[in-house]
Amino acid sequence: MNFMLEGTVSSNYLLTGLVASLIVAAIVSALIIYFLGQLSNAAEDNHLLNNIINSCPVPIALCKDQSILMLNPEFSKVFGYTREDVPTMQDWWPKAYPDVNYRQSVEQTWETRISNLTANTGPFEQLEVKIHCKNDAIKTILATAAPLEANSTAGHLVVFYDISEKARMSEALVESRNILESIIETIPLRVFWKDQDSRYLGCNTVFAIDAGKSTPSDIIGKLDTQLGWKQHAASYRTDDQTVMQTGTAKLGYDEPQTTPDGQLICVHTSKLPLRNQKGEVVGVLGIYEDTSERKQIEQELWLNKIMLDKCKTAIYKLDPQGKFLYVNDYACQSLGYSREELIGMYPWNIDPDFQAAYWPDCWQQLLTEQIFSIESRHQRKDGSLFNVDIFGHYINYQGTEFSFTFVQDITERKRLETQLRIAATAFESQEGIVITDASHVILKINQSFTQITGFTSNEVIGHKMDILKSEIHDARFYSDMWCSIHQNGCWQGEIWNRRKNGELYPEWLTITAVKDESGTVSHYVGTMLDITDRKAIEDEVRHMAHYDVLTDLPNRTLLRDRLHQALAQVRREQAKLALMFLDLDKFKPVNDSLGHAVGDLLLREVAYRLQNCMKRESDTVARLGGDEFVILLSHIDDEQEARTIAEKVVQMINLPFEIEHHTVHISTSIGIAIYPNHGMDVKALMKNADDAMYQAKHAGRGCLRFFSPTNSLTVNPKHAVIRNDDC
Repeated sequence: MNFMLEGTVSSNYLLTGLVASLIVAAIVSALIIYFLGQLSNAAEDNHLLNNIINSCPVPIALCKDQSILMLNPEFSKVFGYTREDVPTMQDWWPKAYPDVNYRQSVEQTWETRISNLTANTGPFEQLEVKIHCKNDAIKTILATAAPLEANSTAGHLVVFYDISEKARMSEALVESRNILESIIETIPLRVFWKDQDSRYLGCNTVFAIDAGKSTPSDIIGKLDTQLGWKQHAASYRTDDQTVMQTGTAKLGYDEPQTTPDGQLICVHTSKLPLRNQKGEVVGVLGIYEDTSERKQIEQELWLNKIMLDKCKTAIYKLDPQGKFLYVNDYACQSLGYSREELIGMYPWNIDPDFQAAYWPDCWQQLLTEQIFSIESRHQRKDGSLFNVDIFGHYINYQGTEFSFTFVQDITERKRLETQLRIAATAFESQEGIVITDASHVILKINQSFTQITGFTSNEVIGHKMDILKSEIHDARFYSDMWCSIHQNGCWQGEIWNRRKNGELYPEWLTITAVKDESGTVSHYVGTMLDITDRKAIEDEVRHMAHYDVLTDLPNRTLLRDRLHQALAQVRREQAKLALMFLDLDKFKPVNDSLGHAVGDLLLREVAYRLQNCMKRESDTVARLGGDEFVILLSHIDDEQEARTIAEKVVQMINLPFEIEHHTVHISTSIGIAIYPNHGMDVKALMKNADDAMYQAKHAGRGCLRFFSPTNSLTVNPKHAVIRNDDC
């Protein structure tokens, strides 16, 4: 309890035995010296002297110079050595202290104190030692010495007091204290204790950190009003007083707490009365845990459940035998069953097209491919059927296997598909159609042909199809096309033709050979679709797949492709390239204060400036997303070239931006990785450039850093803090 209240072990508990030992040793020594003096006055009666020493209940030795003159029976009983074993100090030292280093330390200390005693500079300072007994036991001994006569020439009386048990108890208590302190420091809870005035007597380190301090010593003596949660101090004190006054613990309650950075969190607290050895309440002991994360997880779990239940897709959880373990609200609504009715059913209970015998193969497919999909029909409770798409996903969570299966009602989609098929049939008449004879002379066209090519019937009938020839395709192309028609009876593919106005355009052309009753080709029918718009869309999609929508800079995919190509080239040429990762400093405040529209304009301006910093067309400026950009210098002579460009970039970004009548000031942190110094492949270069960028962030932002392995910063929550502060 003294440790809990004062941070120290009770001196009464530890020192009482030791003090008693010292007193006894001193008294015994004094009595012996006294009797020796009396005996000396009485003609030095050696027989009586021996009887006195031999009857003493503590080990005693008489020494003169380096000789041991006498050992009493208690000495031999305690240590096991007789005078025959240790007739001199030279015999005693290695037996009592076999460890060389310890022996030298004890021997040096002993000789120093004996010398001081001999020189009459003061009484012998008692010495605590660990003596190796004859039976190999180790005993903790308190040794003291006194001269037999005032001039010290007659030798010394040495008294040994065995304090092994007291030392063992003291060490055990210290160990117990260390264990308790270690437990308090390592348990995943905040622990604190206060006096009757709610003043802190101690705590563990995590509690001190919660309070905004570094160590428990920074907390001791303080009140809650002096800590970061001072606005809650009155409530905390009320709880303390209630616990102390009633002597009853207050367990497991939630209360608010303010963190050093001003955030309000929820903690789960318990407080107990702190009692002394007499059972009197002298304070309060408290523990708590931060439950904010748990509360957030509970909230997210609740939200996820609500999302699953309310989404307009039927969701089922199935065990390996196919039994429904969970169904969401929409599954119940779509089938007309209650949740209680559905749980425990199987897919074949609601799917007339799916038999129980199919399930093992389905589960095996889930195990092998992790997913399966099927189109089927489900049957409602009232017997009605509806079309569904089923998507099953295999999940193994902590050894438990199950499938999350999503079922989408596709009744409406089926209806639309039917309509689309009808529309497709009608659309066939909208294709350009041309009919030729066996010699490829045009006999007839439809209106769509004219709309596509610009040629009217009068202009093309009687002419061959080469009237549309674009000269883009070579003779081999047409040779292969007609070879396919002759062999297979048809050909279709993409072809470039020329309109009447000379404009080139892509079209999807299908040519089918029409044969007469004898099997001889009599006509050819060509259907054509102008795919200019589709090609444009394809080009746009390809562009969107490789370029950032906002800035029109290459995106991550195109960047990696160019980086692969650049690496291949510099490897062949044994040259260098540089990869720079840029992150805009203070962009998030601009976005938050001026709006995303201004933020987007700012990103476009940044992209424009970055492109102006490049001096070669082979260099690439890319945007990874957010406020992150990458510069690829596909060929450099040395690192200085990369540094020069990076410094120019920093300088350009530091210049103010005029956006929508706002003057915006930002900067950029740049990390640079050089091939081959900082990485041999795409992954290593991108990682190390990103790492170097974080080094620049740590260096104060608005600067550049080349990658340095010794300063490498792996991604961790500290980086996340920097990013959040800087976005």
